[in-house]
Amino acid sequence: MKAAISIICYKHKVLANGESPLMVRIAKDGKRTMKSLGISVNPQHWDFSKNQPRTNCPNRNQIKQIILKTEMEYQSKVLDKELKKEEFTASSLINEQKDSIKAKTVEEFYLSLIEDLKQKGRIGNSYAYLNSYNTLRNFNKGKKLNYTFSHIDVSFCKKFEDWMRSKGNKDTTLSYQFRTLRAAYNKAIEAKIVAREKNPFIEYKLSHFNTKTH
Repeated sequence: MKAAISIICYKHKVLANGESPLMVRIAKDGKRTMKSLGISVNPQHWDFSKNQPRTNCPNRNQIKQIILKTEMEYQSKVLDKELKKEEFTASSLINEQKDSIKAKTVEEFYLSLIEDLKQKGRIGNSYAYLNSYNTLRNFNKGKKLNYTFSHIDVSFCKKFEDWMRSKGNKDTTLSYQFRTLRAAYNKAIEAKIVAREKNPFIEYKLSHFNTKTH
């Protein structure tokens, strides 16, 4: 029996924010296994007949991008096993994918990074990323950063720079903010959250900031 892969909104579980988690569900040989994608939506914004976010769902495009990436990774894994004639179950496929599928939003990655640094006693570094996170939230009009790192491209960086300048920030502050954002992006690349070739800082150079003090 072929494995069936689908993304569902698990409405039977309601989180503290009133939303329900999105889960990848794998069915094979009459058995089903589910795993959270790490993101959630309000069930009112989910089309249960089509298993996708409705047109009025906030951050719909970003959520669809995460869903597509997850489905493609699992389908690729299934195809690879079928070609190699390897036996697998729904459960073993989920467990094998734990290290390769890390569909996280910028919001989730930043918060997990900050918490990890705190746990390791690197308080100074955690504050630097917290400051970066709060600045990005302000740039995002106070909304959560519910988009993937691939959303942070050269155009995003230029708009972010213009926004910070409009707030009266000097080049030294801009350089600090972008160096922290670049460091977070590099950590996301290392964690396989985003592809290396997506890195906007290959083109968007921080050397254009004048950080000399007089």
